[in-house]
Amino acid sequence: MKERSSGRQNREVLDLAFSITYDVEENNLNFIASSRTDFCLWTDGLNVLLGRDMTSECMRSELEILLSMEIKLRLLDLENIPIPDTAPPLPKPPSNYNFCYDFSQAEQ
Repeated sequence: MKERSSGRQNREVLDLAFSITYDVEENNLNFIASSRTDFCLWTDGLNVLLGRDMTSECMRSELEILLSMEIKLRLLDLENIPIPDTAPPLPKPPSNYNFCYDFSQAEQ
């Protein structure tokens, strides 16, 4: 039973591993990402730096979300719901940035 779980853990680790090869393929930097999201961010970022396409499932998921939002916006336009061309004005900054509750004072 232990061997099966150990094999599954090894496979999970291998799925999060990637390498950077440099110096005419003589040296490698080997990495293991802490999560699937980190793996996607690293490999997509490296692909962009190398001028390649991003290919991770995280990128595909985010692309689907953006396309879905675009379709919804276009459907709103078809329903004659006005969509502003410019962003709304930014509100004034708050007068006080002290957003932390002071626990040293007891409530009375």
